[in-house]
Amino acid sequence: MKRAILLLALVSTTASADCYMRISTRLTPQMVNSQPVDTQRLVVPDSRGQKCVMRYRIHVGNDWETVEGIGVGATETDACARALDLSRGSMLKEVSPQRVSADSQMVCTDLPDIRVHPVRIGDIVWQSEVDLHSIPTERKMFWYKRTQCRMFVERDSKNANLWLYQGVICQNNTSPNSKWQVIDKY
Repeated sequence: MKRAILLLALVSTTASADCYMRISTRLTPQMVNSQPVDTQRLVVPDSRGQKCVMRYRIHVGNDWETVEGIGVGATETDACARALDLSRGSMLKEVSPQRVSADSQMVCTDLPDIRVHPVRIGDIVWQSEVDLHSIPTERKMFWYKRTQCRMFVERDSKNANLWLYQGVICQNNTSPNSKWQVIDKY
């Protein structure tokens, strides 16, 4: 009897995922200003092979948006390639572009949300956890000591005033899905 209770307690604590309702908006490729970055993936077996859920960030208009794509394929590589296709992605936030179709879905996931938030020098972050620079010419990637870097901005309100900080983040290594380090913020 004690073994059954222990097994039940172990199973109930290990299988937990956050579930919530959200509006999913269908993308059209013309609206996207950037390539997918900060990809996260979850692969599970499916009756047709492998099912891959890819969550990634793209820059649409002036904001970072989280997109989730689901792909099914014979192999993990094929399924994830289909999930990463922008035309299959569903934006996980309401937007008002010209051509959109929306629906509601129940989403359960163990993947952490990536959101823009205040950062400090030395923090290790995903590229889309900081905003792109507000001046388009400052958004370009640049190389510094064989490391790819880019500028960012951070908005903060103190004492009814808006403070705009600028900063630099650089990629930790050369893999396409690596995190970035905050090098400077001023």
